[in-house]
Amino acid sequence: MSEPSERTSGWQLFRRVVREQESCWPHFGGILALSVAAAPIALLTPLALKVVLDNYIGGAPLPSGLAWLPGEGEHHALIAAATLILFATFSHQCIAYIRKLLRAWTNESLVLGFRARMFPHVERLSLSYHDEEGPSDSTFRVLFDTAVVPALMLDGLIPFVGSLALLIAMVSVIITTSWQIALVALSIAPLMLLASWPFGRVLRRQWHEIKELDSAALALLQEVFSAVRVVKAFGQEKLETERLIQLAKESMRAKVQVARTQGKFDVIMGTLTALGTLGVFVVGGLQVKNGNLTLGAMAMAAWLLAQVYGPLQLLIGQIASLQSSLASAERAISLLDETPEVIERPDARALDRAQGHVTFRDVSFSYATDRRVLDSVSFDVTPGMRLGIAGRTGAGKTTLMSLLTRLYDPTGGAILLDGVDIRDLLVDDLRQQFSVVLQEPVLFKKSIAENINYALPDATREQTIEAAKLANAHEFIESFPDGYETIVGERGMRVSGGERQRISLARAFLKDAPILVLDEPTSSVDIQTERRILEAMQRLMEGRTTFIIAHRPNTLASCDRVLVLEQGRVVQFEAPGSVSSLEALMSEMAADAPS
Repeated sequence: MSEPSERTSGWQLFRRVVREQESCWPHFGGILALSVAAAPIALLTPLALKVVLDNYIGGAPLPSGLAWLPGEGEHHALIAAATLILFATFSHQCIAYIRKLLRAWTNESLVLGFRARMFPHVERLSLSYHDEEGPSDSTFRVLFDTAVVPALMLDGLIPFVGSLALLIAMVSVIITTSWQIALVALSIAPLMLLASWPFGRVLRRQWHEIKELDSAALALLQEVFSAVRVVKAFGQEKLETERLIQLAKESMRAKVQVARTQGKFDVIMGTLTALGTLGVFVVGGLQVKNGNLTLGAMAMAAWLLAQVYGPLQLLIGQIASLQSSLASAERAISLLDETPEVIERPDARALDRAQGHVTFRDVSFSYATDRRVLDSVSFDVTPGMRLGIAGRTGAGKTTLMSLLTRLYDPTGGAILLDGVDIRDLLVDDLRQQFSVVLQEPVLFKKSIAENINYALPDATREQTIEAAKLANAHEFIESFPDGYETIVGERGMRVSGGERQRISLARAFLKDAPILVLDEPTSSVDIQTERRILEAMQRLMEGRTTFIIAHRPNTLASCDRVLVLEQGRVVQFEAPGSVSSLEALMSEMAADAPS
């Protein structure tokens, strides 16, 4: 997968994320309004401190703006200060509660929205992408990278604006108290910004490395767990453990490096904050001693200063702290920007049910530009015809069928279905015309009934059972204690290879498509199981245009024509004749195959 350019700035990426989250802008506005509303309320606590020191202890009269607060007599100022604190605390907690609920709802809605967009997008990407990248990296991006993308808004822009509002409010109060203190307090802000700038790019690169390592670890786990029988058979548990530990060590090293970089940043910010605080105490102390500032005003300014540096550090610290989210956003968006190779045309036609007339017209195809897998392939298959496809490994047999079902588009020539270029048809409508039975049948970790019904999710139980009977599968399904509700396990490993194949055939019966593709369906079963599968196949092929990829003569015996591929070219296209002639043809190919 091509990663975004290193020249892509954080600001450009941030703007893209904001556009992607447009549906939740009203919720962002609500959270932002609550954050801004909290700013003036936060000023009531230091104001109460000033009232206690200057008006209650110092004996100065309450300012006219506070005289309306409850209380009277000598304790009026104390009661007024207590009222301010209670009101500030209650208001702050209410705002925090509402903001927390709204933030949680917005965050989960955004994650759900991102995943709902990314998952079908990844499903639509071409097989070449999946073959090259594998499932693990896409899994990591869809599940984990999307989970932190909302942080750019919820932990980035919104806290930034809220902190800025609080900072402005507090600095305004400090200026009215003593402009000299405000000047000293804010003098370190440019230094903090200047010192933080280099850390952002470094941390973003480091977080990219961490996520790539975590994705690699996920890939290793999936690979080992899916091939655990092979791992055990060759006694390679120790080797795979060492591979995982090596990846874990590299990830640990990268995360320690991030912690080191973040620690350096925190040290610099803490040192600058301490210098600013020292300057404020020196200036403020001199003003109090010279009588230019009251003790209460100095205490309020000192309290506000401590609060000012919090938002200030948050504002500047986000340059470093949001780099993990930026790295995840970059990976997620780069996946969204991947373009499928098979693209549906804007004016594509709908197709209800095809007759099954298939024409390959001078079709060529290559996975890479340096080698053609298919070279100028032409043939015609009439409705209801059974075409056997034979050839040595790598001759292009499976690729031929992948082009027919439009998993890829040919690099030259055209494929016609009932006289229409398949690129002019709606992709979903086109693929509904095919039932496919693979050499290695794919079953999901669901019940047998659910696996059969994958072709037709709304099928009734009667339809499911009828399909299983036609596929010679009903008898062995009923022998399980849970019958059709038996869970087949991961990749169907709780049933035998022949049983998996017959469940796959039942799925094809249930779909009842006009064109049937059988990709070496009996290559991995014993003779008795092959007989039962071939019997079911004969029923399945009746009235359907059928393509059969096979190496065994008895699988091709019932075909009307046999197409032989050699190095991507059609070398024979003829009737199989008798079984003996077909066997001779298959034996000749086997003899020519490299040992």
